[in-house]
Formats: sequence, C-alpha cells, structure tokens
Amino acid sequence: MSAKVLVISLFVAWSGLCWYRYVCGIKQMCGDRPVQAQQAIPFEPDSVLRDPAKSYTPDVPTQPVTPISNEPATTDMPAAETPRPAVAEPDINKVHVEELSDRVVIHFPYNSTRKEEDAAIDTYLTRLASQLTSSGGKVTLTGHTDNVGGSKTNEAFAMRRAKNIRDILINKGVSRSQIICKSFGESKPVATNDTPRGRYQNRRVEIQLNQ
Repeated sequence: MSAKVLVISLFVAWSGLCWYRYVCGIKQMCGDRPVQAQQAIPFEPDSVLRDPAKSYTPDVPTQPVTPISNEPATTDMPAAETPRPAVAEPDINKVHVEELSDRVVIHFPYNSTRKEEDAAIDTYLTRLASQLTSSGGKVTLTGHTDNVGGSKTNEAFAMRRAKNIRDILINKGVSRSQIICKSFGESKPVATNDTPRGRYQNRRVEIQLNQ
C-alpha cells in the first residue's frame, strides 16, 4: 500500500469519526435514540401586551400633583404709604409763631422787634393772655438774636423783643407782675448763623409758662 493511499484512508476514517461524534454525541441522532426535546419555559404575556389600553407605570413612589391655576398669583404687598403733604417753610421776612410741646417760639425778620399784623400771632397772644388772666400764673419771655452785630448790642436787642411781647400781653389784660423778661442775645443759637434761614430761626422770643 502506497503512502498516498494510506493518507487518504486515514483522512476518510478521521472524517467518519468526526461525523459520528457530531451526529451521535452532540446531536444525539444515532439509531433509535429518541431526540430529547428542550423543555419549554412557561411565559406569561406582559399585561401591557394583553391590554393596549394600559400604560406603563414605573415602580416609583408617587407624590400628589398640585393643580395649576390660571388665576394670577397674589402676594401680600404692604399698602402704599400716603405721601405726607409738604410743610411750607415760613417766610423769613415775616413774624412766625411755632408752637412746640413745652414752649412757643416767635421768630422775627432781620432787625425787627415789632409784632407784624398777623392774625395767627394775634390769636395766639389773645389766647395766652386769657389763660394768664384766668389762672394768675406767670410766663417767661426769653429773647434771642443771630450773631450779626456785637454781643452787647444783640443782648439789648433781644430784650427789646421780649419786652414788646410783654407789652402786647399787658394790653390784653395780663398783669406786669405775671411776666418775666430775659435775654440771651446771640449766646444760645438753635441753628447755623451761616444761612439766612438759620439766622431767622435764631432771631426769636421763647414763651414758656411757669409751672
């Protein structure tokens, strides 16, 4: 037997062996051996597939949904403050009465000691005179000036202002003994003397009822 025939014989034998192992061992289809059917795994169709009307809902915790309102949101806004009317400053060329909680102040124009014809001022002095005559109490009139001029001159000028108010009260029935007049001149300013309005505030007579 030649080598070529031997190789072919071995190849055929090896091929047959491989075929046998594949058919009988792996596929198990040799002879009368029954073919083993693979066991089917029961499978229940998905509920979504069974009922198209159902929708998929993830298995997550749900929270209540707040309905959206079409009405505009309202917030508690503070009520707008009503603007206060501006208080006009007094004319520095006229006498002006300022009533405070503990005293009354009469402001004078520059180089003036007389009481101008002003209904509001006259009304106040009339009311004060009536109060003094009925109660018998006393009142202190203190004169002040700005810093224009010498200190001695200003002290005398402030006293003249206080005495002029005193004379008006006396003419309205108040006894002279009920009235005390004092003067501080320019020594007790209540505002700056660098502006006309500041000097106007310093030219004054303070009226204070004695307790």
